[in-house]
Amino acid sequence: MVAFLWFRAILTLQLTETFGPILRILIVMFGDVLKFLFLWGIILFMLASVAALLFGELDQFKSFFDCLLKIFNTAMATFEIAEFEDLRIGADTGKLYIALLSLINNIILLNFIVAILADTYTKFTENSLGLYYDGIISRIPIFEDDERYGGLILGTPPFNVFAVVMIPFYVFVKDEELLRRGNDLFTKMLFAPIALILTGIFLALTLAMVPFAYLAAIAKKISLMRRKKRISSADKLMPKVADLLVFIPTGLPLLLIAWLKDAAYFLRSTYRSDVKEYGESAASEEHIITEPQFDILEAFILEK
Repeated sequence: MVAFLWFRAILTLQLTETFGPILRILIVMFGDVLKFLFLWGIILFMLASVAALLFGELDQFKSFFDCLLKIFNTAMATFEIAEFEDLRIGADTGKLYIALLSLINNIILLNFIVAILADTYTKFTENSLGLYYDGIISRIPIFEDDERYGGLILGTPPFNVFAVVMIPFYVFVKDEELLRRGNDLFTKMLFAPIALILTGIFLALTLAMVPFAYLAAIAKKISLMRRKKRISSADKLMPKVADLLVFIPTGLPLLLIAWLKDAAYFLRSTYRSDVKEYGESAASEEHIITEPQFDILEAFILEK
């Protein structure tokens, strides 16, 4: 289960512009390494066969598996020259073989794999942006929600264990509409703990800001009253004073009511599926007046 969670995390990183191309390059490099290992295995097999024929009299080369293991250790720079001292065909033959083996593995083949990986990295780095978009497009079917069976994979740990209970429903129910309704209900149930946790965090943070908002509103109203240059008569000052006197006892309860309303809207918004409509409403927020613009407009109205 933990391995699958890490695999999902890696799949998510593939959708980022920073790590996506790097992961794609690593995947291609892994394929190059597998091809190289296949060729290297053939070469090791060939060298082990030669070692079995030349050094079969030595205890270290009695079986072919021993020869293969010895050749691999030599490729990893683990060998003993003294092992060939008692060789009938001469110790120099063993030393020459070890030198040839080291030359093939540690110089030729090592530089060969480095050149292959460097070429792959250079080739794909030039097209990193294309790799990013290609990764996005290729992952769309994977991350696209299935209206019938999406609940099986949408749950987050530890709540995803409840998906096991729903497996019989997904297996035996064949009606498309019933599958959609059941999957939608199950998905909402899986998301409910997360929605409640997020709403609780939202409630705590916004409640902590209510006193500051109350004091800031009072300070704002007082600052508007003190703008002597923009308020020229007592008739225009009295509504501001009355507004302040009314807000002092009622402002905090009104803010608490607005806090509860915002919490309900936040909880409801966590289940919104009308993404297109939300995007259109968000686009209209560009026309909302800012606070400096509001101050200028309010001062202009007060001067009239």
